[in-house]
Amino acid sequence: MTQKQGLPAGCHRYGNADREPVVLLHSSQSNSSQWRDLITELATDYQVLAIDLLGYGQAPAPQGEVEYFRLQQEAERVTAIIQELAIAQPVHLIGHSYGGALALKLARECPFAVASVAVYEPVAFHVLADPSDARREILTVAGKMNDYSAVDATRAFVDYWNQAGYFDALPARIQQLMSQQAAKVQMDFAALIGEPAALEDYEQITVPCLLLTGRDSPQSAGAVIAALAQVLPNCELHEVAGGHMAPLTDASKVNPHLSSFLKAQTKGN
Repeated sequence: MTQKQGLPAGCHRYGNADREPVVLLHSSQSNSSQWRDLITELATDYQVLAIDLLGYGQAPAPQGEVEYFRLQQEAERVTAIIQELAIAQPVHLIGHSYGGALALKLARECPFAVASVAVYEPVAFHVLADPSDARREILTVAGKMNDYSAVDATRAFVDYWNQAGYFDALPARIQQLMSQQAAKVQMDFAALIGEPAALEDYEQITVPCLLLTGRDSPQSAGAVIAALAQVLPNCELHEVAGGHMAPLTDASKVNPHLSSFLKAQTKGN
């Protein structure tokens, strides 16, 4: 697995530039390295672009005030990377959580050609019915990000997506690094909740889609998946034995679904 040099900041390219392109989009509080095992698996047969999203990894910091941040800023940057690298072939999008919601936005709006979409629990909270228990639940978590100190907000966020006590069990160095990203997580919530799209808008995504969900995930993530599965016209849905963070904690259970779906969409298969 070799990364190519001379790339835009926060963009990491692996594999053969002549092969079909796959773009990997990570979750909040993470970076493109969360896909290391999948990159190793895919780099032989694809051109893999693992992109650090704004404010994470080696990507630039986001611009503007927290409450006005939207997925459009992320989408414009990903599109600019595709254009700068002169990628003309349709792109396969793979995303997790925040990155999954971004992948679906890109597939819906098509600023570049998209071949397929595979997402693990895309947290497109704007599709949740208002009122609903799932929407109230995630708004409570988002409110803590705004009202608590950086450390307490990060603890609430991390424990919600994992389990109670998970944050406090992490090494102090990791706690500090994660807490430093609390402001970007606030922006991520603003983008996910404030995305100007309704559930029915996702009917526009006609390319093949894979929806993956975790058996032990929070209610909000499962509700988003269930809603999307009702409107995406060309999708398949699979459940994984794990939680919302399974692409990181249980990659061996998630990656086979992603790679087999991708292979089924690849030319010649």
